Amino acid sequence: MTACLPDGVHHVDCRTRDKPNVYIVDDGDITLVDAGWPGDEGTVRDGVHDAGLELSDIDRVLLTHYDGDHVGTLSRLTPDLDAPVYIHRLEAPYVSGDQLPPWTARHGIEALQRLYYRRLTLPDLPIRSIEDGETIGDFRAYHTPGHTPGHVVYLHENLSAAFLGDLAYGFGDSLRSSGRITSYDTTQVTESIESLCERTEEFRYACPGHGPSLEDGHDLLASLVA
Repeated sequence: MTACLPDGVHHVDCRTRDKPNVYIVDDGDITLVDAGWPGDEGTVRDGVHDAGLELSDIDRVLLTHYDGDHVGTLSRLTPDLDAPVYIHRLEAPYVSGDQLPPWTARHGIEALQRLYYRRLTLPDLPIRSIEDGETIGDFRAYHTPGHTPGHVVYLHENLSAAFLGDLAYGFGDSLRSSGRITSYDTTQVTESIESLCERTEEFRYACPGHGPSLEDGHDLLASLVA
């Protein structure tokens, strides 16, 4: 898969199960955006090295949400990775191990997530809770609930890149919003897309958690609710 990305953003094309995307952003600080399944450890390590970096160079980890395909490999990257992990306050207790995800949601998928979290080794890293509108380095966090209650999109205005997580997926040359089976609330997904487009300047690059990254990202996202 060829990723369409600005200079300073590296794509790690994970191949496990639903093939999640991991991004490495070098803007003077080094940021890892999402982390893939545990089985993607080797791919992520190779991706960091291909970007000319070491895991110890990473200054922070930004998680768009708590699903296993975005969190899973973090524990396997430590102790080489020693950086704070940022996630919305609603989902921080899951990643810190203080709570398990609920049983009921997403047509049974959430029960699988809860069972998965019972087996998942969580990262022994500082977990930092964030709120809507908070800035982390040159990123701004936008709370975009729907896929999960604490889902976050991270916008890097200087790079004109939005890291969408599972708010929307790359599909060919377009985006598709998170659907009924994979979301807590599809109405919220639509509302979050609309709100994000209204609250942000036009960004060029859409960097989803699954599927190809695309140019004209703001327009493609806005077309989902037009």
